[in-house]
Amino acid sequence: MDPEQAEATLGTLYDNLIAAKKAKGIGQKSIDRLATNKAHWGELVDVPASELRAADFQKVLNNLADWHDGKPPLSHFTLTNLRGSAKAAYDLAIPEIVMYNPLVKTITPAGAAPEPRDPLTEEQQRWIRETPHAAQRAAMLLLYSGLRRSEATALTWADIDLDDATITVNKGYDFRAKKVKITKTPAGVRVVSIPKVLVDYLRTQQDGCFYVLHNHKGQQMTEQGWKRLWESYMRDLNVKYGYDGQQNKNRPGGLPMRIDAFTPHQLRHTFCTLMYFAGVDVMTARDQMGHKDISVTLGIYTALDKKFKKKKINRLDTYLKKSCTQSG
Repeated sequence: MDPEQAEATLGTLYDNLIAAKKAKGIGQKSIDRLATNKAHWGELVDVPASELRAADFQKVLNNLADWHDGKPPLSHFTLTNLRGSAKAAYDLAIPEIVMYNPLVKTITPAGAAPEPRDPLTEEQQRWIRETPHAAQRAAMLLLYSGLRRSEATALTWADIDLDDATITVNKGYDFRAKKVKITKTPAGVRVVSIPKVLVDYLRTQQDGCFYVLHNHKGQQMTEQGWKRLWESYMRDLNVKYGYDGQQNKNRPGGLPMRIDAFTPHQLRHTFCTLMYFAGVDVMTARDQMGHKDISVTLGIYTALDKKFKKKKINRLDTYLKKSCTQSG
């Protein structure tokens, strides 16, 4: 151990981790997340890291997993990220500052239940089909193919067979590294069957560019490019459907959002929902979505079953009534 580092605090460990991440070229968004994680530990930040034990961290994690200081519980995902960042900070400090990593013996609490990602309504889906915009091609693609945003960004026209109504997915775009990479798991490599509405739309969109989705220079979309494009899209939809086209989207002071804005990932989730309503079996849906674990697909289908169980029972009642009438 380095005697000069004996009093280094948990905050110091986080600062060292952030410095190391910056040296590797990590994005500002990730840096901000680490800073937020550091703040979550509260008073522990000022305690010498060598004096902290697993119980100290577990107490904070358990506290954050419940209502605390008038704030709602953090999600399991956020708590996992928080624990992981502290563990990484300690790993970087061994053996100069500390001899062992107390986070190894901690457990991530369940935390708050994840918020449901509601699929788009039929009205919102109509907005996408009927509203021309630079983002319409991306929205149509995600809505009716279920591709991830990274997969759509890496997609080329050569990957699409409009005659066979399929899209071959075998790569994704790493927004941080700004390069195309292979899919994370073998399940990500797949052939997606797409509906006629998307086939017909894509036939009108071929523009001679290598990538299906691209910026005005014909290059792949960056993280910032996606953000600007989507913000513009939501503003335009808000003016058209929230204000009947009677307002300027660039009105000084901003134009309050009257519509329910949606994210690119909600479009992917909506595609899975559409397959559910179409009666596509869960195994086929998993293959279409590229889920590594079928439990993810089952989770979506099960949630929809619970939500629409009453409608299904009503259909059964209608069927039985019709059947009994015919028999009588």
